[in-house]
Amino acid sequence: MQITVNGDLISKQICEQEVYNVRSKNPGLPEEQIRKKAAQNLVDWTLISQEAVRRFPVIAEADINQAYQEFVSRYGNEQEFMRVNRLTKADEPAIKKNLEQTIRLNRFLNELTAHIQPPDEDKVFTCFTENKNDYYNPEQVHAAQIVKPFMQNNAPTTYREMRDIRIELLKGGDFADMANKCSAGSNAGGDLGIIPAGKMPAEFDAIVFSLQEGEISPVFLSQSGYHVVIVYKKYPATPRAFDECRDEIREKLLVDLKDKFIANWVDTKKRFSDIKISYPA
Repeated sequence: MQITVNGDLISKQICEQEVYNVRSKNPGLPEEQIRKKAAQNLVDWTLISQEAVRRFPVIAEADINQAYQEFVSRYGNEQEFMRVNRLTKADEPAIKKNLEQTIRLNRFLNELTAHIQPPDEDKVFTCFTENKNDYYNPEQVHAAQIVKPFMQNNAPTTYREMRDIRIELLKGGDFADMANKCSAGSNAGGDLGIIPAGKMPAEFDAIVFSLQEGEISPVFLSQSGYHVVIVYKKYPATPRAFDECRDEIREKLLVDLKDKFIANWVDTKKRFSDIKISYPA
């Protein structure tokens, strides 16, 4: 697949990645439709990117550095960010280049949709009443964990240590005491507090929300290490009142309005653009 938008050739690598993304999100979609959808996505974003560069050609280095620091801080620090994502300091310029483009796109899209006003109260309430099943507080658990990180060369040893800890717990050992003695960085009995479904990594949620109150999990693995978890209490999902989700609904409807305006802008832009798409035979 080859795509050119106003003289800009989209790289083969980017085209292949977008085809892969569309295929992953749309299992069962015919290959021809996958390619067409991927091409459409790339054309749309290229038109937006071209306009963003025209309106915001220069992004201050200070803004890029601030975005970079905020980005890596999600992982605790830069060293942990690099470790988790298997990157090195040599990758920093490319990361900052991507952040620069993100800042530019966000500024353009914010400018483009700045005139759009949030929906009024009646529209927000109508959305709530028509979609009540979408507005629930998720299931929650009060849980605690014992966790040990590992390196590839000591994974079997770490697993056996965690297995032995679990055996002691099943014999009646106190979970909080064991966590304080054995868990990495724990000084509060490994207490995780009350966790809503969907907040933790998928492999963590899958185990924790399958446990009953007082049940101790098997030893399981996540990117943080080997875990053993106990669930102290479970809280079922509950319906949310309108006051609880008014702002969330208003924001969702506002985003929908902005997305629709952006889509219309792109459609108009296409009529005045030179777009060439060719598919492999």
